Amino acid sequence: MPRLLDLALTLSETGVVEPACVFNALEQLVETCTIADCEDVFTWVEARRGRLSADALWRRGKLVMLRTCNELQRRLSKTADTVLRGRVLLLLSSLYPLSERSALNLGGNYNAGNTTELDELDADTAEATDANAKAEGVVVDRAFYETFWSLQKFFSNPPAALEPAAGWKTFCVSLRLVLDNFETHRLDKMSSGGVTPGVKPSVPSGATYVEAGIDAGTKYLTAAPLLHLQLRDPAFRRHFLVQCAVFLGFCTSPLYKGVDAADARDAKKRVMEAIRQTPPHGEEFAAAVALALRREEGWVLWKRDNCKDFEREPEAPRPPPPAPPVMRRRLRPGAAAPAVPPEKRVRLGNPELDRLWNLSEDNVSALGDKRDAAPTAEVYLQNVVDDMDPEAQIEETYKSKNDKTYVWKALRLIAKADMGAFQRLGAEDMETVVPAMLGVEPPGRPTGTDADGGTDGGGDGEGGPAAMETDGGGDASKEANEPEAEEGGEADGEEDEADGEEEADGEEEEEGEEEGEGEEDE
Repeated sequence: MPRLLDLALTLSETGVVEPACVFNALEQLVETCTIADCEDVFTWVEARRGRLSADALWRRGKLVMLRTCNELQRRLSKTADTVLRGRVLLLLSSLYPLSERSALNLGGNYNAGNTTELDELDADTAEATDANAKAEGVVVDRAFYETFWSLQKFFSNPPAALEPAAGWKTFCVSLRLVLDNFETHRLDKMSSGGVTPGVKPSVPSGATYVEAGIDAGTKYLTAAPLLHLQLRDPAFRRHFLVQCAVFLGFCTSPLYKGVDAADARDAKKRVMEAIRQTPPHGEEFAAAVALALRREEGWVLWKRDNCKDFEREPEAPRPPPPAPPVMRRRLRPGAAAPAVPPEKRVRLGNPELDRLWNLSEDNVSALGDKRDAAPTAEVYLQNVVDDMDPEAQIEETYKSKNDKTYVWKALRLIAKADMGAFQRLGAEDMETVVPAMLGVEPPGRPTGTDADGGTDGGGDGEGGPAAMETDGGGDASKEANEPEAEEGGEADGEEDEADGEEEADGEEEEEGEEEGEGEEDE
């Protein structure tokens, strides 16, 4: 069968046959095969789900596939083939969208076939049942038995049960009696129905269980002798209380207005409190039930709105808000006008970029600005000459000639100004080439005449040879020449005084001669 189905799928994909051919083949196989063979066919469908859901095939065969799966679901047993039924439901949920109308109960139909049959108790059986119930400590009489199981007709079809005028009042009275009994006979963790670590829970008679981690009842028997045992089972109480919560959720929904909303809300609060008081983990279980009811309410409202698609079209982009009015600042008296008017300023989103872009109105005049032009070689290389000065006390490491960035710029300027000096840099140091290039004397280097040596010495010439000595003998020669220089200075002073006396005598003789000539003239 898998090879036959593969052939039908390939022919449908290539267009040799109708696209729905493979789906028709699946439907006929499911109708004619046994349950075991249907499981093999369904395994093939799960493996080829991606190819079957292709747009070209799915548009023609989705209804046939839905009909095939529903027919297979009707053939499968609810107790013996639960795994295969679950696989069919998972496949349908993955192939069809959530808003598929074929999977919705738009008409709000109820399962009217789920009926509850009660025992017909005669007087002797009723007395025996009441005696056993009293011995067990649970008050269960014939009236309570009929009241408890009569509530199932409200759960199976709520609109029909509430249609009579006294329907809602009958439900409220019956529910109040049952909740009073639950509150009177509370369950604890050590009860027969409780969960004890290491001990498997007991199964009450009259119940069918499916073991799946936690025991869950599917259908309870309505035999009168079993009711007092069922009321002691926490799982039985939870099933009944959850039915009450779902029914009251229907009564309080926006779609139903046939009951008193205030009474329905009060009854729902009392039911939720009873769920919290039922062990084990009553608080957690009540929170899960409340969440399920909220989701059910949203589901009902969605169906009321005609099952709108969950996929929505993207909203149209909103128009940009109007630009705020430009506020112009008044210039202060005497302030210079900005280079770019406020209405022509360009905003790039960054303050520094805004400032650079708006230095000038057209950015052409900024190209001729020479404020940041490259310096000349004489100005830039002056740092090398300054570093050679011993008084600056600059260490060798921190000199400009050891800065790679500075040397790279200096080489460009030297090559532009003097190519001969640039060629000498290959063999000589920068401190040697730069002073010669600039035509300056290197600072800190000795010249041809020493400042201590020559012209201030005496006439005997002893100071000259002493001043020519260097290194260690220079200080001693200077100290030795100091007395000689003092003697030479005294001799020069005496000679100057003698010259002054001779000049004074000559002036007196001239004055005498002039006076004598004046007398003769008289």
